[in-house]
Amino acid sequence: MDGRDRTFKQKVDGFTTFLWNSDEKKFLGRNARSWAEIGFFYLIFYACLAGFFSSMLVVFYQTIDENYPKLMGTDSLLKGNPGMGYKPKPNIDSTLIRYLHKEANSYKVFTTELDDFLETYSKQSTNNSNVVECNTTELRKDETKPCKVDVEALTQNCSSNNGYGFPDGEPCVLLKLNKIFNWIPEKYTDLPEDMPEDVKNDYFTKSQIWISCEGENPGDTENLGTPVYYPTQGLGLQYFPFQNQKGYLAPVIFVKFVGVKKHMGLMVECKAWAKNIKHNRSLKEGSVHFELLVD
Repeated sequence: MDGRDRTFKQKVDGFTTFLWNSDEKKFLGRNARSWAEIGFFYLIFYACLAGFFSSMLVVFYQTIDENYPKLMGTDSLLKGNPGMGYKPKPNIDSTLIRYLHKEANSYKVFTTELDDFLETYSKQSTNNSNVVECNTTELRKDETKPCKVDVEALTQNCSSNNGYGFPDGEPCVLLKLNKIFNWIPEKYTDLPEDMPEDVKNDYFTKSQIWISCEGENPGDTENLGTPVYYPTQGLGLQYFPFQNQKGYLAPVIFVKFVGVKKHMGLMVECKAWAKNIKHNRSLKEGSVHFELLVD
């Protein structure tokens, strides 16, 4: 027992001596000169490391233009083929829009997200002096001031005042095209065979990227009701090309699903139509998919 006590005491004494050796004036096994030398070494070492890192940042920023992306067109990540997005989408892991139309709490998360998103567009209309009113739907190449998004027309039938149609069982979904720097939509001369008939019939009457929403399967289409688009069934060409103009906001439209069958899960696919937009469902190019279930 005494032997074990002495061994433990020796260990404690050895550790305390390592911390501070009063005889040799050493802290953690080093005297003052040794600590000064190693401190000076690491000071020089980290100073050189910081200098090297800073110089690399300077070289890197010389290759970047604040107004233009380094990779454009087919060299960019999107390969010059825009995808689509939609809102509300409060859960990034789910594409399902499901709610009880008679219970406000069940769709509040959807209407709140739409309110927050549209707030930016409302501010553009009231506070941004760099945007302009556009009386054209044609392309505006090399314009420094972007067109103002007409929020009043956008929200004429889908707004916070009517709960974006959710209380009536006719939900509004906001659609947008992903921004690609300097991308210019091209018009069809010969319409593709898979273009919906309603788009074919009116295609040449308006200068816009037409949008269509359909069920992915015949059963989905049959129960989807009649999609109605606000303010128009497409995105005006006056908002293109995007060239990082100050105050620019991407054009958006609402699609309202009027007469959608309740208590039935429906798969919806919306497509953007332009000659240089290719549709690939698996890669989510040129289109967007979501599910709709109104209870």
